Parts: sequence; C-alpha cells; structure tokens
Amino acid sequence: MKRLSLLTAALALGGCVNLSGALKDDSGADAYYTLDTRYYRFCRGMTPNCQDLTSIVSVRAQLRPIEHIYGRAVQGPNYPTDLARMIIDPPDGSYTTEAMGSDGRYIRVPINRHTDTVWNTLDSAYDSIYR
Repeated sequence: MKRLSLLTAALALGGCVNLSGALKDDSGADAYYTLDTRYYRFCRGMTPNCQDLTSIVSVRAQLRPIEHIYGRAVQGPNYPTDLARMIIDPPDGSYTTEAMGSDGRYIRVPINRHTDTVWNTLDSAYDSIYR
C-alpha cells in the first residue's frame, strides 16, 4: 500500500512538472497579439493576458503615444471601435493583420512598435484608473 501511494504521488508530481513546463512555453504569446472584436480585448497570443480597449474612454488624454505612432487621432464617438479599426488597418499600412476563424471575431496582429505602443498605453491607462 505504501509503494502504491509513493508511485501515485510520483506520477502526480511528474504530471504537474510536465504541465507547468507546457504552460510556460507559449511561443505564440511572443509572436502576435489577438484582438477580440466583440469584447474589445487585446491579448498576448491566445493567452488570458489581455488589455481592455474600453478603458480608453476614461483616459483620452493618455492616447497621445498611440495617436503619434499611428499618425492620426483616435476619434469618437466610439473610441474603442475606432482604436480597434486602427489596430486592424493601420493608417500608414505598416503591417497587416489576419482574421482567425471563419467568423472574423478574432484578429491576429503582429507584435511591433505600433502594437507594443497600444499595449503599453492601455496598460498605463488601466493603471491610472484602477491602481
């Protein structure tokens, strides 16, 4: 009985070790962002590490870095929708995006200077509202 308990514990521990290694190795998270066009979430790859585009409504003054790099202002009345359109189709044509799936809800966006600026600005906006 003692051997069975040790074997079960060893297998369980081995499974946890393998699982934790797999969770840390998400190469997709380093390759692209994902934009959810229904809920306006901008995520690293297909991970739960996301920023909320709707947070920009409360912090319009903090959008200057995004507006500067994209070369135009984020316009209302629906600021999150306009920002999503800028991300999907940059005014300067500096990168291309790709729809994921057949419904077009998720858009694969490359990681670059433009999109990193969006990510960092959204992060700062969130911090200024909630922290």
